[in-house]
Amino acid sequence: MEQIKTTAPPVYVIWAEGWTDGPLSGQNGYLAENGARLFFTGKEAAELKIHDLRNGCLNKHPAAGYHCINFNGSSLPDQDLTVEAIRTYDLQPDFDPEDYVATGQAYGNTGGGCMVGTMAFRLPSLDRSVWVNCSDEGVVITSADCVWNEDHSGSWKRYEDVLLFQADFQASQPEDLGAWLPMVREALRYTAEQELSRLGKTLKIPASWQSLMDTPQPAGPEMTSLC
Repeated sequence: MEQIKTTAPPVYVIWAEGWTDGPLSGQNGYLAENGARLFFTGKEAAELKIHDLRNGCLNKHPAAGYHCINFNGSSLPDQDLTVEAIRTYDLQPDFDPEDYVATGQAYGNTGGGCMVGTMAFRLPSLDRSVWVNCSDEGVVITSADCVWNEDHSGSWKRYEDVLLFQADFQASQPEDLGAWLPMVREALRYTAEQELSRLGKTLKIPASWQSLMDTPQPAGPEMTSLC
């Protein structure tokens, strides 16, 4: 009779610890999100989640640190720390709004009929890059460490993990951008220029956002295409 393997595969979890002297100091537990503790059947998937959390921090003082561990052999306390609690602090921009470098740009159809202008910016103080994506509906800012499904990996499923900021033009004002304002201004101008030169029409956005583009801006360095 053929022997049947009955050993369960390893299950990985992430142990999160609030940094000492940080907003979550003294808090720790298994990482949970959307009301459920996160379990991973592969170590790489758990490490990718940690990578996204670290790259989603918009200041020099992350709220928490992370450890990937084998849940089957864990003897840690049965308590949790949520992604939502961590991102409450990590998504608060704490960098100089003028300390950025535009490194690339692209304009095209997302596939759903919506034309989007994208600019890549490097934030030297945080040692990371972001993408600012503008359309006639709003602006979305994401970490630039995710290549959108070009490798057919289903990376679009990671959207919530790499999303840093979003604003709907009809429901928001430029003042809501905070430290993102200078970068969004550049991306909007680029999108409007492409809309006019390629499609022969003006970018239709509310007057308050249009006035943001009208603000004088010094010429910057020439950028490369993201394509």
